[in-house]
Amino acid sequence: MATTNSPTKASDKTDDADLKELKEQYDILKTEMKAMTDMLGTTAKTRVEDVKGKASDVKDDAIARMELMGNEARARIDGYQTEAERAVVANPMMALAVSAGIGFLIGALTRR
Repeated sequence: MATTNSPTKASDKTDDADLKELKEQYDILKTEMKAMTDMLGTTAKTRVEDVKGKASDVKDDAIARMELMGNEARARIDGYQTEAERAVVANPMMALAVSAGIGFLIGALTRR
């Protein structure tokens, strides 16, 4: 009784070839996915750096504007202070009466 296993051996060879081809395709796919992941990471890092740069520029611009506005406000206040000092020097009795009246009103309001 001699049995031949040639169909089984041929089937095994075909299965081995298919398995080898699948492994090669898997390795190629894995390599391509890694390349795509690296590319996405690089793109994301570039975008983040761009956004950080723009945010820094906006922050610097806002700080410069705030400093300018603060300096302008300080100059106006200094002008008002100088004007008030001139008015007090020019009319000391009126300034004394106004400050006494304001003090009286504040005292009356806080007493209750």
